[in-house]
Amino acid sequence: MSKKKQKAKKSKKKKYAKIPSSLKSPDNSKQKEKEKNIFPKTLPSPYQSERMHRAIGRLMDQHDFKSSKEAEQFVQNQIMGKSVEEVQALTDFEPSEEAQELAYKAMDTENPDEALELADRALQLDPDCIDALMIKVEFTARSIPDVIDSLKKIIARAEQKLGRQYFEENKGHFWGLVETRPYMRAQEFLTTSLKVAGQLKEAIKQAEQMLELNPNDNQGIRDSLLGMYLETGNLKGARKLIKKYPNQIMATFLWGQVLERYLSGKLGQAAGLYREANSKNPHVFDYLIGRKKYPLKYKQSYYTPGEESEAIQCAEEIGPAWQKHPEAIKWLMSLR
Repeated sequence: MSKKKQKAKKSKKKKYAKIPSSLKSPDNSKQKEKEKNIFPKTLPSPYQSERMHRAIGRLMDQHDFKSSKEAEQFVQNQIMGKSVEEVQALTDFEPSEEAQELAYKAMDTENPDEALELADRALQLDPDCIDALMIKVEFTARSIPDVIDSLKKIIARAEQKLGRQYFEENKGHFWGLVETRPYMRAQEFLTTSLKVAGQLKEAIKQAEQMLELNPNDNQGIRDSLLGMYLETGNLKGARKLIKKYPNQIMATFLWGQVLERYLSGKLGQAAGLYREANSKNPHVFDYLIGRKKYPLKYKQSYYTPGEESEAIQCAEEIGPAWQKHPEAIKWLMSLR
């Protein structure tokens, strides 16, 4: 079946690459109690739609349709209204697809032992299963340098398997094609890890590459990239990114633009943007000036626009850039 570019939708809920469990902050019951009121208790699997796309793709590939109308009729009659499992039951499973299903389960579980067991089973079926390989890294890495080294090897292995021609033909659609989503998750994991390690120059390069492969940026890496541009003083890069993604209404870009305008010496414009940003999400202010602390978990999977969960996500992305410019924080406080 021919590969078609799919329309990307920017979700208000966002899935992040994970930092190894062994490297997360220690437990703190009081802080966790505060977080209960910020983040939802139960979350849907972010991989359900992806699983359905894979199942439909396999099912469509099993048939030789004479026309697009015939294919559409097949979808209406055989797929519409069915669950992922029901569609999967109509398809033939290759070992690699069985491995991917196990990897999805591994990524969904909160139990490290179960995740590792599922990842091991997946790798027995497909040694190249990227998501399973990343699970192994997440739960067994001893340090961030180990994470980075392992992820680079995983990505290089995936690139060799895909081949140069695949990249040339599908550049720009790497999220629309479900078979390359694990590769993009590996890229995000590496970008995040490089950022945590303070290797911002290399992290920026990775993030820029991700946007070349997927300009629609379904993973929301532009938020992190904007923060890194501002933190490193790359105002040209920040302005270019802001121009590439205009009319953003989410907190990270709005508050990021405030800092960009301030650092560019455009205080009037910065003040105007501050009023807009604050009206969209006033919770951000307290995190940027240090009045409130970030939750212990490095990343949350989901956030809601205008609420405190988004403010935390925003502060995590651009907070370091603001902290690097104490005069900007002093100016920000003067506006209230």
